[in-house]
Amino acid sequence: MNIYIKIVGVIVFIGIFIVSVLLGKYIPFKEQMPIYEGLRNTSSIIFAVMGAWIALLYPSKLSKAFGKKAYDEKKDDIEQINRLFRPLIYSTVILMVVISMSFVVPLAKQVNILLQYKEIFRSLSFAIIGSLTFIQFWSLILTLIPSDSIKDDLDEVKQREEMLDRMRPGKKKH
Repeated sequence: MNIYIKIVGVIVFIGIFIVSVLLGKYIPFKEQMPIYEGLRNTSSIIFAVMGAWIALLYPSKLSKAFGKKAYDEKKDDIEQINRLFRPLIYSTVILMVVISMSFVVPLAKQVNILLQYKEIFRSLSFAIIGSLTFIQFWSLILTLIPSDSIKDDLDEVKQREEMLDRMRPGKKKH
């Protein structure tokens, strides 16, 4: 990945985190919980879509994951599979955090000692929401990789066929 994209991503992430911490204390948990639910739903969809992409594009590799055969894939194939797994992993982490928050927040509200720190917890919670939203947005971008790979493969096949057509005797060259 391009270093400039990584730098911009880190800067945007830090900006989102800081703004979320600063402004999050004004957003009650009651308003934050629907955002967590939206993150959970979107992560579930990304998880399902990426799982389907992996099953469709790499069925033999997926079956090897549950067998005892050694992987004999080329380095490029392994990188493609890793790119498909990243959104799956990010979505899993998001789901784990969101499920945890939906359990922890109602319990924490019952502890009277913590109520005096509710603005700090709101800020922290909203910073988590901001971070997870950024990660989820990045996961959505990564879901475009399979379609881009398929497009590249189809373009390669088309170019090969066009080249073969030009090389066949009796055909006019373009």
